[in-house]
Amino acid sequence: MEVSPVQLLIFQPTPFCNLNCTYCYLPDRKDRRVMDVEIVRTAVEKLKEEQLLEPGFGIIWHAGEPTVVRREQYAEYFAAIRDVLGDFQLVNHFQTNGTLIDDRWCEFIKEHDIAVGVSIDGPDFIHDRSRKSWSGRGTLDKTLHGIENLKKHGIEFHTISVIGEASLGHAKEVYDFLVSLGPVLLGFNVEEEEGVNQTSTLADRSERVEQFFQELYDLARENGFDPPVREFENACGSIAAGHNNEANQQIHPYRIVTISVDGAFTTFSPELLGMSAKPYGGLEIGNVKTDSFRGALETPKYQQMYGDILAGVKHCQATCEYFDVCGGGAPANKLFEKGSFAVAETRFCEQSLKIPTRIVLKDLETVLAGSGKPIKGFDPKDKGRWISPWQ
Repeated sequence: MEVSPVQLLIFQPTPFCNLNCTYCYLPDRKDRRVMDVEIVRTAVEKLKEEQLLEPGFGIIWHAGEPTVVRREQYAEYFAAIRDVLGDFQLVNHFQTNGTLIDDRWCEFIKEHDIAVGVSIDGPDFIHDRSRKSWSGRGTLDKTLHGIENLKKHGIEFHTISVIGEASLGHAKEVYDFLVSLGPVLLGFNVEEEEGVNQTSTLADRSERVEQFFQELYDLARENGFDPPVREFENACGSIAAGHNNEANQQIHPYRIVTISVDGAFTTFSPELLGMSAKPYGGLEIGNVKTDSFRGALETPKYQQMYGDILAGVKHCQATCEYFDVCGGGAPANKLFEKGSFAVAETRFCEQSLKIPTRIVLKDLETVLAGSGKPIKGFDPKDKGRWISPWQ
């Protein structure tokens, strides 16, 4: 089977998180295990030997709070990766809640040139409603303290904010608050039915979600898209590129590889790791300790999963007018919302992709008709770039 090189390699250094966010999809957030350095070394060795790595890929330390793991442990991880890859071009990313970012972490981040994303949902009446400590307290103040430390050390960061029911009707408050923090990019994830989070506060609120995104777009446009908003950047890039199946990392084997704390691995959507579903059982397809990556693609479980994912992509292509800017949807959302990979539209697709695309298209049509101001930064000849929702 022909397989493209890895674009995102996601390691779960620990399942543990010091927060207990109400919408989190991860099942084992009190599990304090830490990934052994030999799992990192073995994974990278096998990917290299199997010719699945090319310069320029990203490593994301995620699926738990990365900063609860000791800095010394990361130094060992990074040394193991260098031992295997030498001067191979790659970027390490932390997606963090920011609450533990102190001066020592900032020094470490700068020393190792780590890209940082901070999870923060907005002002306290939004953020503290969902992003709580295990004792039930809000965490915004600690997150803001972490951001101040990043800024003090001159470290750029982007933000990722979850849109839930509490956000609706408050786009201006959210936007103004986030912009005031000085991030280089704003990203927005709609609350999802995924993993252990089996319901979403946005389940019947697509119209209000569209109102939120429209107001967000108007605010960002007026501000010259400074900072850029990931959802609108992706929409512009997809519209310019036209046929965009290749940009959908989640439907191509090993574009994304996700590896758990114990070495289990999967591909397609990172959210599949650690989950199970009929008829596949566990959604991991191998373990770096015992299996090769290419060999895992020959197993009956993988073949069934991939066949169903392709059936879902074909269904999207046959039924959805947004296929050219989407490429076939997110397998994890199809499975968790509809119980099958072999389906088309999901609520997640409507709220996170179709709505931003409609908003950008409507504005672009107005501009091209000569009745609207040009969209700063948008060039129809520019194919744009796809910004991953995990970084």
